[in-house]
Order: sequence, then structure tokens, then C-alpha cells
Amino acid sequence: MSIVVYCSTTLLTFDFLYMRKLALLILVCSTLEAWATPGVRVEYRDKPPYTYSESGQPRGFIIDMTQEIFRRAGVAATYSEVPVKRIFANIQNDSEAICSPSWYKLADRELYANFSLVIHKDRPHMVLVAPRVIELVKQHQSLSSLFEDPRLKLGVVAHVSYGPELDLVIESKSHSVTDSARSVESLAKMVSLNHGADYMLIDREDYDYINRMGEISAMGLLPMYYSDMPPGLNRYLMCSKSVDAETMASLNQAIRELLPELND
Repeated sequence: MSIVVYCSTTLLTFDFLYMRKLALLILVCSTLEAWATPGVRVEYRDKPPYTYSESGQPRGFIIDMTQEIFRRAGVAATYSEVPVKRIFANIQNDSEAICSPSWYKLADRELYANFSLVIHKDRPHMVLVAPRVIELVKQHQSLSSLFEDPRLKLGVVAHVSYGPELDLVIESKSHSVTDSARSVESLAKMVSLNHGADYMLIDREDYDYINRMGEISAMGLLPMYYSDMPPGLNRYLMCSKSVDAETMASLNQAIRELLPELND
């Protein structure tokens, strides 16, 4: 009597007398399965409402989109929340297949990372101003004029990009910029409490999320809008070079199906 054992990647036949080898056979099949369907580690930062963790599970509207992209693409994925600096270090080190959602595609990042098609388009940033300086700010009819005022100090979140246009301005005005805040929420408190910054730039999604219960309004911060604010930027999956071309093509095809309006 003989038994036929099917694995998705191989077919093995052995005599019933060798049943004791079954455990080893199962291990071989599992290994073949793992080789046949390599996965991607998805590392995301704590940036609600885009990506964050809740009760140990990945959450956020960009996480939901990312999970659907990987499902449609047929690419296995595991998810973990990772600090921003480590995400970039892991992708640059390129020791394994890693993707991270919701990043801007910048020239320096393209040197070490692959980028997918567009998964989200931002609205333009807005400005939040401390009440103590509102009269000074109102003297400026444009964002460029506001940036030039030496009496006012801009606050930015450390180690993040506001997009290439704003990044260039921020870098050129570094003498009048403070970047000690580690999150949008902590920066808003700094501006409100006069701890080194008078005004800040904020993403519209961040503003809506943080202020959903009136948190920003309670700090007294005032929103300002400028016609010369750069347009909202596109966000992408940023992946290590170890994510092969076939996998990237599958992810991009899924993105085209889900978001044709962003990827004409």
C-alpha cells in the first residue's frame, strides 16, 4: 500500500511502511510553500489617521488601502509599526523585502528605494498660528511673505518632509525654524504654549483628525490659508530594492484597479 501526498509545489509518493517519515515530509512541504510564496514586511509609522496601531492591530485609512492592494496583488504581507528613522534605515539597508505606505517620492529617496504608483493625493497644507502673533501674521498676504518675516519663528516636526518645495524653503530659513517636536500634536502644543515656535504647517488630514473633538481649537490656534501654498503631493508605497520587479508590477496593477483616477 502506498500513500500520495500533495503539496502545492510538489508531489511525493512513499510506502506506508515509512509513515514515520511523515513529519519530515510535512516540514518539506511547508518549506516549499514558503519558497513559492515569499512575502513582504510592511512597516508603517505612527501617523493617524493615515497609519497607526490600535490594540496591537494596524489601523488607518492608508493601512486599509494598503491591505487591499496587497490582497488584490496576491502578495503575502505582515504588518508592524516601526519608528520613522528605523523604517528608512531598514529600506536603505535592503536586507529584506520591505514596503512602507504613505511616503512622498523625493529624489534622494529614489536612490535607494522603489516607489509604487500613487495611493493617495494630499490636499494643500494649511498654517496654524498662535493668537499672540495673529496681528503680525495678518500683515502677510502670501506664504512667501510670511516665511520672510524675521519676527516669526516656524515650527516643524523633526525628520519629516513637507514636500520638496516647502522643504527647500524650510532649509533656507533654518535660522528661524525650530524642529524639536517629534509629532504634529507636540508641535501644536509648542506653538500654543510659546515654546520656541509661533506658527506651523499642518496637513489637512492631520488637522481634521487631531481637531475632531476640538483639540486644536481648544489650544487657541488659528488656521490660515494661502493661495501660494504648494499643491498637495502624491503619496506612494516606498519599498526596498529587495522587492522584486514582478512583485512591484503586481502591486501597481492592483493600485491601477483601485485608484484609476490617481494613475491615468
